[in-house]
Amino acid sequence: MEELYPGKIRNNRFFLPSEIKLPQPPERKLVLLALLPDLVKADINKRLTAVNLWRAYKLIHPNGYSEPGFNYIYSRWRALNKINVFANSKVQHLTADELRTLESWRHHNIRRYWQQAIVIKGSFEGKTPFELADRTGCAIETVEEWIALFKAEGLTGIERKSNSNKEEVAAKVTRRIDNLIKILHQSPSIFGINRTSWSLDTLASTFVSEYKDNMSSATAQAYLKSRGYGFRKAREVLTSPDPNFKEKLDKVIAIVSTLGTNDKFFSIDEMGPFAIRIRGGRSIMKLDNRKTIPAHPIPKGYLICTAALELSTNQVTHFYSPNKSTSEMIKLMDLLMIQYRTADKLYLSWDAASWHNSKILKDHIKEVNTTEYRDINHTPIVAIAPLPVSSQFLNVIESVFAGLAKSVLHNSDYASTEDCKRAIDKYFETRNAHFIANPHKAGNKIWGKEIVKPSFYEAHNCKDPRVR
Repeated sequence: MEELYPGKIRNNRFFLPSEIKLPQPPERKLVLLALLPDLVKADINKRLTAVNLWRAYKLIHPNGYSEPGFNYIYSRWRALNKINVFANSKVQHLTADELRTLESWRHHNIRRYWQQAIVIKGSFEGKTPFELADRTGCAIETVEEWIALFKAEGLTGIERKSNSNKEEVAAKVTRRIDNLIKILHQSPSIFGINRTSWSLDTLASTFVSEYKDNMSSATAQAYLKSRGYGFRKAREVLTSPDPNFKEKLDKVIAIVSTLGTNDKFFSIDEMGPFAIRIRGGRSIMKLDNRKTIPAHPIPKGYLICTAALELSTNQVTHFYSPNKSTSEMIKLMDLLMIQYRTADKLYLSWDAASWHNSKILKDHIKEVNTTEYRDINHTPIVAIAPLPVSSQFLNVIESVFAGLAKSVLHNSDYASTEDCKRAIDKYFETRNAHFIANPHKAGNKIWGKEIVKPSFYEAHNCKDPRVR
């Protein structure tokens, strides 16, 4: 003892040190710590959640730790062994060839390749999908999908594939845009949204709920921009406030889709009144020259052009009116009944202007539809297909008016209203003759200045905001 503690044995204040025994962990903890690596390895979920591992543990040891005790030991064990919740879903192996390919992808001019290279190499190095999503700007679901595809199929599973069915994809995109615009044309209140106008967020969320198809606000903005839509002041009407918008629209669509072989459907409206004056517009000129016009030119007169577009033949019937009134609508109706005398039924579609819905007009329609009147005058039946309130964007003839304005009004300086009338008459005469000779070439072949094809479709925007 003296050899162990020299000079201290005779010291009354010296005490032999007691043996320190470290506490041993309980047996069930040792069993759990030994079992955890196997539990982690056997877990088939993308993420190692404590509750799933605890359930697997309880199947093996029913009398083992409760969930809180298991969670405490499991979290400390995971931290000590530097195991993250994505341990099983991470990339486990990379060959030399795969590493070389991924390195080349990191310098590729296509961003997707760079993102995939960062994700696969980062996962192999132990980075979590959350870290990789933040680094690449991808959604966490996309990162996990790439990792799963790589583990299952290698680089060929995630490599960018050429789109062999571009037409199908383009058609799908077109359908998505059309459906988005159908929503845009209706008031937000119809969909239970307490707003007076659409925002990109509410438009995208409504699209998701209506069509069960994902869409972000950025995608909605890109789709609208591709069709020429943007945020404008209230003068351009893109949304109808009509609470019965869908019912009225469905009725018109049903009529158009079930037209008889000898039925005629007319899109009707008035253009104007517009002033006969010198007008500006786009034209080809030398770059160092600029065409100028007076700021307040004196009008030489005013015109209102009342017109009807028959959709199946693409023919326009027009005349000039002194005002917008019921009498002018009756005049147009009588003209169409004579012009299309051999038809079975005429459908007249127009907006919700007061003179389109007057009692006098309704009484006249009742009169011309009587058996006595039709037997004497040999005229077809007349029916009304009214559009929802403030839905000029659905009135197909607005597109024809846009083409007319760009062709014979922009850059014009007519000497009189008669000169302008002759130009308009010639425009419609040439247009009608073209579509009689070429009945299957309607649309943007020759008459490309018209905004949309001359057919009724609820996703159309027929109204050009520059044509008043």
